[in-house]
Amino acid sequence: MVIGIFTHEPIQKNRSWKILNYLHLANRIIIVLLLGLFSNAHGHDGAQDKDVLTVFVDSNYPPYMYELEGTLADGLYPRLLQEVVNQAGEKVAVKAYPWKRALIYSEEGKGAVAGAYKNAERLKFYDYSNSLYQEKLVLFVNKNKPFEFNSIADLKGKVVGVNRGWSYGQEFDDARANKLFDVNIRNHPDENFKMLALGRIDCLILDKQSGDSFIKIMGIKDQVVSLPNAFSVNDGYLIVPKKMKMAGFIAKFNAALEQIKKDGTYNKIVKTYIQGEISK
Repeated sequence: MVIGIFTHEPIQKNRSWKILNYLHLANRIIIVLLLGLFSNAHGHDGAQDKDVLTVFVDSNYPPYMYELEGTLADGLYPRLLQEVVNQAGEKVAVKAYPWKRALIYSEEGKGAVAGAYKNAERLKFYDYSNSLYQEKLVLFVNKNKPFEFNSIADLKGKVVGVNRGWSYGQEFDDARANKLFDVNIRNHPDENFKMLALGRIDCLILDKQSGDSFIKIMGIKDQVVSLPNAFSVNDGYLIVPKKMKMAGFIAKFNAALEQIKKDGTYNKIVKTYIQGEISK
């Protein structure tokens, strides 16, 4: 798990994160060229090439995954995927789409999804890799309307901002199904942050580092703050539809993931996107 801060600041955000301004120009060019090789290996609209696995990622969830241009993806998960599949001697095409669409394409058998959490429903239809990374989810609230949070029961009767297509863990999904609270569903986190700053929802749930980056970029640090207690700690996985019958690929992927953790490559990639203390 990494405890730290998000170190990248986009210089432009039009519902997507274009490029990270602290990187040197040479590094930007290298990243775009490498990502282009992966992303352009396929046609449009989530088409799956028989020789290359398409992996869909969220287009608006920095620092973990986000869109650069078109379906070109960057972030922690795309970079980890590239390194792991290279180590495994495999090929993937990483594509950024809105999360709900990414899940739909995967459900149709057009490819895998990276950065997905585990829940009972997904386990029925997907094979899971080992954990790619562990995210700390917290509640963000309006500074003028804070409340104490210790358990899911503290959300009773509240309006919670969520992202379309997201699962926030089995406990949350069960409480949501039982209507413990109301949800305000939006396509992008920034839409819920706007509503939270205006006091129109009670809270929203997001990874701490990702949420802090949205607050900074949107200039709402005087209106929005995170609560101290973690909502949950969720692992992000590579998930592949069982009907694609890729258990062998996942076994090779897991072995390669373990190898880059042992040789230090994993930590180096994480530090590119997240600054802090890293433990395996």
